[in-house]
Amino acid sequence: MNGPDVHTPLPGPQGAAILDKLAPLLYPGLHADLGPFVIRRKDGSWIEDVDGNVFLDLISGMASVPLGAANARIMDAAVEALRTTGLEDAHFYPHEYMLPLVEQLLAVVPEGLTRVDIALNGTEAVETMIRFARRATGRPIVIGFMGGYHGEAGTAGAVGAETSDLSAGYRALMPGFVHVPYPNPYRTPFEARPGGSGDGTVDFIRDHLLFHAVDPAEVAAIVIEPVLGSGGCVAPPPAFWTALTALCEEFGLLLAVDEVKSGFGRSGAMFAVERWGVRPDLMALGKAMGGGVLPIGAVLGTETAMGFDDLSTGSTWSWFPASCAAALETLAVFRDEPVLENVRALEAVGAEALAGLGDRFPAVGDGRAVGCFQAIELVTDRATKQRDATRQRDLAERLARRGILADSSTTSLNLQPSLLLPVQTLGMAYAVIDEELSAMDATP
Repeated sequence: MNGPDVHTPLPGPQGAAILDKLAPLLYPGLHADLGPFVIRRKDGSWIEDVDGNVFLDLISGMASVPLGAANARIMDAAVEALRTTGLEDAHFYPHEYMLPLVEQLLAVVPEGLTRVDIALNGTEAVETMIRFARRATGRPIVIGFMGGYHGEAGTAGAVGAETSDLSAGYRALMPGFVHVPYPNPYRTPFEARPGGSGDGTVDFIRDHLLFHAVDPAEVAAIVIEPVLGSGGCVAPPPAFWTALTALCEEFGLLLAVDEVKSGFGRSGAMFAVERWGVRPDLMALGKAMGGGVLPIGAVLGTETAMGFDDLSTGSTWSWFPASCAAALETLAVFRDEPVLENVRALEAVGAEALAGLGDRFPAVGDGRAVGCFQAIELVTDRATKQRDATRQRDLAERLARRGILADSSTTSLNLQPSLLLPVQTLGMAYAVIDEELSAMDATP
């Protein structure tokens, strides 16, 4: 696969036939969300569909495939472990991959995290992380952020608040969660007050939420994505982290970070909190942890947050041997190859390209690049910042027809390339984006 090559309508005839046959068999909500083609194979950052169309993948399995699809090193390690051991429930019988993975994780995570619990995926890790927070503090309430995504079921869905429809039907059944706007520099409704914490969002939490609505003595934790993933590739301003950690220390709140999407290099640091020198009490991992080959998740915590033995956790197939082997090889790739250096180079390419798009196109309200979290926020008017969802979807469809796959998410067009993508390939993609924005402007 040498470049984008789309030679049929989307979907092509073979893909359309498969999607048509799936329609009466799948849950309708699932079928409605399926993309406009059917994958045949993936290689690195390229996807080929059943009709022979080739796409540049800037979605990366919603950031679950960090080092290119079917990375040979990780595949070989996982297949060998699968052949040797098959499946096993690591909550009952440990296997020889567990100890090295625990040791290597603890060696690379922020200082202070000394305990590990195992999970099958990121959603489960978030659920378990919240249970640890409540058990460690004896407090029921958890503060989350509007715009955050942590999963779509139960506790993880309740602490998230990307869009209201994601928790429709069970939000009222999951008490104990309150939400404040994410510290989005482009859209925050808050300004830091004189004499306050130094950050407007934290001022709101302290001056209003914890004064009028919630007794801080009942708050177990603040749960946050260090970089909003699906919600728009947004990083808080540095002052937020200084103010937030001080708030947590003052009231004895645990800082619980969801690094399911931002962990393992996507931010340009191994873990996103390292960009700001933040030391969390709890951390949830998933997605990229398995190198894009097999699912695996984890919860890490301090002795205060996880140093007890009376909370039952677990699920079948968490940390089965092949997943652990994949995670170990993923860590080895980070040690052996200049992955983070490449991410920072991709961030520079994206930042320059996005600045150019903002200069040229009034519909580009904001462009953001935080490592390989990159996004274009389209608006109907720069003054009002009214989102232009129609133009965003149109742009995503135009790009797909050009062989460039980007995620039209709830607030922005998100680009989440492989961390190993050549910088010139990302530059090519931004050139296509420029062309399609120009074409949209020229269309009556």
